[in-house]
Amino acid sequence: MDNNELRDSMEKAFETGYLHLKRMNFANSKVKKFLPITRDNYYLLDDETIGFLDQYIFRFSKTQDLIGSRIFPLTLQTLAEPVEDKPFIDVLNRLEKLNIIDSAQNWIELRKIRNDIAHEYPSNLNERIEGINILFENLTTFRQILNRCSQVLEEHGLKNS
Repeated sequence: MDNNELRDSMEKAFETGYLHLKRMNFANSKVKKFLPITRDNYYLLDDETIGFLDQYIFRFSKTQDLIGSRIFPLTLQTLAEPVEDKPFIDVLNRLEKLNIIDSAQNWIELRKIRNDIAHEYPSNLNERIEGINILFENLTTFRQILNRCSQVLEEHGLKNS
């Protein structure tokens, strides 16, 4: 992939990522008065508020997928780091060493939580509530990661300031 293709691919990925963050911020603004969610106040949420929770979870999932599958590899590619055929944990560990993510383990844990709460079963309500609260606590994590990756690109002349 040449620099123009890399730049175009990154611009599209960042545009999508920041759009997801915008939607997550909107959903957050609609439910923040209920945060942290407890078992008691969960039962008081109306359908509209549950819809905003679902929107947040959906966008969180989309953002994490986008960052993990496109932005991380393209960022490492920009740094001339080998990415192809590497296990994802190795990619995460390298990103942690480069201070692009704070913790590879945190990324893995967020993915597990996100996958666990994607399914709404009455028997796992406590875990779902705990997971929702953790996802809301990590809203800034994605913005920080996108900003750090963007900074790498700017430093390598692949993104306009």
